[in-house]
Amino acid sequence: MRIGTILILGGALALAACDRSEPEAPPVENNAVEAPVAPEPVNNTVEAAPANVTNAEEPAAPPPDFSDEEQMLDDADATGLTSRLPDQSGEPANETAPVQ
Repeated sequence: MRIGTILILGGALALAACDRSEPEAPPVENNAVEAPVAPEPVNNTVEAAPANVTNAEEPAAPPPDFSDEEQMLDDADATGLTSRLPDQSGEPANETAPVQ
């Protein structure tokens, strides 16, 4: 049994060694064509700049001044960080209507 297996493997190796290979192809040259360069558009129109441009609108008013503490409290209130936790009785401190 072992001799048969060895002969079969040897034959398979011999056939693999005698594999036909295709003749080598000549190296492929880079036949890439350069991309065409598009001409840049040229503006040949002659336009005169406006002589007197006036701003009919008044500048916007500057924002009101806030102290750092007022700004911090306003930001905290807007994001909901000033909500109150329930007191020790278990009822929320900022509820106006009783919870059912």
